[in-house]
Amino acid sequence: MTVRTTVVSTREQLEAAWRVRFAVFVDEQGVPADIEVDDLDTDPTTTHVLALDDASGAVLGTGRLLLDAPGHVHLGRLAVLSAARGRGVGALLVDALGEVALDRHAAGEPPAVEVVLSAQESAMGFYRRLGFATVSGERYLDAGIWHQDMARTLTR
Repeated sequence: MTVRTTVVSTREQLEAAWRVRFAVFVDEQGVPADIEVDDLDTDPTTTHVLALDDASGAVLGTGRLLLDAPGHVHLGRLAVLSAARGRGVGALLVDALGEVALDRHAAGEPPAVEVVLSAQESAMGFYRRLGFATVSGERYLDAGIWHQDMARTLTR
């Protein structure tokens, strides 16, 4: 299976991202449906990315990037459908979101951007393999799931 990523540019694509997030977070993990979609989803500074099966065009996963300040972004809502897990789709999404962060939000010289995320503790190993490090080690509950903050600074 060949997978490609694309930046969401239409309402139809955004709704496809929401369907993936509902399948993963609401249906699988029990996150309340009323908190899964928020105002940040449609904020003009938010960027969503989809992972698509190149042959069929089927949506396999999604993630979003929130602008905190120039040079600082928050990666979140990373979700891959269960049938597509273990095939590198999540890593492709993180890489694509990192490229968007560098292209649109880097600051300073040399251009750099700090990417922060709230990792579910069960996914921390995945993020470590992608170069993220634990920020403080402090745990917190978000939607009933234990999380820790992780970060990585990207440069050109």
